[in-house]
Amino acid sequence: MILALETSTPRASLALFDNGAVVWESDFTTARAHNAKIFEPVAEALKIAGDALELIAVGIGPGSYSGVRVGISVTNGLGLAREIPVIGVSSLAAFPEANCTVISDARRKTFAIATVENRELVSEPDLIDAEKFAALLPTFQARLFTPDFHVADEFESITLAFPTATELAKIAADFDAETVAKLAKKPLEPHYLRPPFITVAKKKPSFRK
Repeated sequence: MILALETSTPRASLALFDNGAVVWESDFTTARAHNAKIFEPVAEALKIAGDALELIAVGIGPGSYSGVRVGISVTNGLGLAREIPVIGVSSLAAFPEANCTVISDARRKTFAIATVENRELVSEPDLIDAEKFAALLPTFQARLFTPDFHVADEFESITLAFPTATELAKIAADFDAETVAKLAKKPLEPHYLRPPFITVAKKKPSFRK
């Protein structure tokens, strides 16, 4: 049995997959981090899975910085506690359709464009400015999805949608044992659209004379 967690967007979800079918799923929405709501459905999933749980898959983004890290932290903890492999899967591969283009607001007046084919990310998302994006938009052939409400509101051709744990579980279920073993050796790390911006704390003023 596989447990999947997807927390990269405001709509988080969990799913259990066994013998080729989803046997349980749950979702919830929060405005910020998911740490306040995720533990109840996790506990329910573990109760249902019991000792049959063999693998945990988690969406590694890109998406909400705090949301992705909550999912990864929970997954790492469960993997250690249960002594079972954990793997990371791109959240971009878990949107409603296997072939699509995912548009995200990358901030700083830029958009991220990711092409997904057969549930696989073709390449790293392209970051383009708003003016170039507006000119490029009419040329897209695949179905367009976005997890950002304001992007869907602004562009009629882009449909609001979210990656789901159900799709993550199906992707993980298709991996053979060799692929799972290879992925399980990799540490779970968030997939960033840009390198994280880290500032160094200023030294506290000294009051010594």
